[in-house]
Amino acid sequence: MPLKDPTTWTLATWVLAMGMAIAGGFVNWNSRVKRGHTRVFNLIELVGEICTSGLVGVGAFMVLSSYDQPLGVCAAAAGIGGHMGPRLLFLIEQVFESRMKSTVAKE
Repeated sequence: MPLKDPTTWTLATWVLAMGMAIAGGFVNWNSRVKRGHTRVFNLIELVGEICTSGLVGVGAFMVLSSYDQPLGVCAAAAGIGGHMGPRLLFLIEQVFESRMKSTVAKE
């Protein structure tokens, strides 16, 4: 189906997906600044947060789009995915690491 293929998306769809993902990442970074977990002028951490958030958020947008979900639901998932992006990748890393350790221990 052409609607599920990201290569056929319009510029507006890409801007919506990336915008929501980056906004979610910025909100996460801003909340950490307010809690005192990071410095305001740490631009490297901000850029890392935005890149990670963009990756996870656009991935969530693509997954839901492939299941024919409405555009608004896909955009909301992109924002949520962008907000929890680094945490989600950390959890995936922990699961993968524990499975690898159990596989190596069996051998």
